[in-house]
Amino acid sequence: MTKTLAPAMGPPITTPFFYGWLVLAMAMVSAFLAAGSSQLFMGIMLKPMSEEMGWSRTLVSGAVTAGTFAGGFLSPLVGALADRHGPRILMPLGACVVSLALLALSGVDSLLQFYLAYVVARSVATVCLGGVVPLTTVTNWFFRMRGRALGLVAMALPLGGSLLALAGAQIMALDSWRTVFLVFAAVTAVVVVVPSYCIMRRRPEDMGLLPDGARSEGATPHAPQHGEPGPSSEYSFTLGESLRTRTLWLLIVSMVLDILANGAVGFHQVAYYSDIGLSPAVAAAALSVYGLAGALSSGFWGFLIERMSPRALLALVMLLAALASGLLLVVNSDATALGVSALYGFAARGEGPLLNMILARYYGRDSFGAISGFTTPFLMLGLGLGPLVGSLTFDLTGTYQGAFAAFAAIYVLTAGFTYLATAPRLPAHARAGRTGTSEQRG
Repeated sequence: MTKTLAPAMGPPITTPFFYGWLVLAMAMVSAFLAAGSSQLFMGIMLKPMSEEMGWSRTLVSGAVTAGTFAGGFLSPLVGALADRHGPRILMPLGACVVSLALLALSGVDSLLQFYLAYVVARSVATVCLGGVVPLTTVTNWFFRMRGRALGLVAMALPLGGSLLALAGAQIMALDSWRTVFLVFAAVTAVVVVVPSYCIMRRRPEDMGLLPDGARSEGATPHAPQHGEPGPSSEYSFTLGESLRTRTLWLLIVSMVLDILANGAVGFHQVAYYSDIGLSPAVAAAALSVYGLAGALSSGFWGFLIERMSPRALLALVMLLAALASGLLLVVNSDATALGVSALYGFAARGEGPLLNMILARYYGRDSFGAISGFTTPFLMLGLGLGPLVGSLTFDLTGTYQGAFAAFAAIYVLTAGFTYLATAPRLPAHARAGRTGTSEQRG
């Protein structure tokens, strides 16, 4: 049935489907292209840039770390803006900035220029194109189907990293690394800037709609699960209220530990496989399998989370990651390397949509941007420190065996922290007449 939508500005828009699916598609495209400045993508740029410019690999990698940290520190501010103003300005503006920064990268002739341009590209892409802005948007547009929406956005980023790395390698084979940045700058500008301004809206209510395309409150395309309330009865914590809950800090601690282990094991996989005698081709294939399994798992966990407790699922993911980390210690063939990498990617890369779903379910959608933005610097800290911790452990011991065993133990610890992170108690002013709501949301 055709629905006539009434946006806050401009003439009514007519579409034969729920407009939120178009918003979700635009968020996925944006996240996909955000990977053009990601750590995975920069892995293919490291050697050619170092050789042409005469920079050490440590100097080039330092920009990646700096950009990751900058994105984390920018997230709280952008998250608050996403709650207040939505993506219609933030996403096109972010795409413009990223395109200009990529254009600058194509013409750098000094290390300072490289650092400035890359840190801007990485940090702005992280928050405006692939992080808090699109995640806040889909959280607002979906309620019953929020898990799959968050999972699909989370899936787009690693897929972008894998496919853009392949595209970048082909462009470099034909020309140079400078052309890669030039092409990506043009694609980001054309595909994101104008389309996102035309498509993206803050929330369905701004267009006379309800989340999931429901015709009335409580009437969504999928039946309610676990007795959950409808969107209008979902209490939304402010950032200040959420910071006073034990649950948020348990989630932050558990996810910092998780992403530290994830970043370390993921970064050092290829080196480890090479150290135990596997060929470079098999090691690279294992890393690709890890990335692909991680991308697909985001969608899988996103769908499953709509039918099961996200807290229990996140604990399960951590236990599976612990198992995979332990199995790395007994890899002795090409087949086992590929299998363990697939299991590890499937488990360890599923935390993103699960964490975001827990935050949305526990704390509501009105301040989701501010709350998720507050957690991001902690996660970026873990992501940035992970590879360093793995390197230091190897340098001190001469092997990865102790590190992988320790990371397996860390995953078990995070599973415990996650399971203890039960639904927070509502603030005193919100508890009257809402007995049982917190349990329903948990």
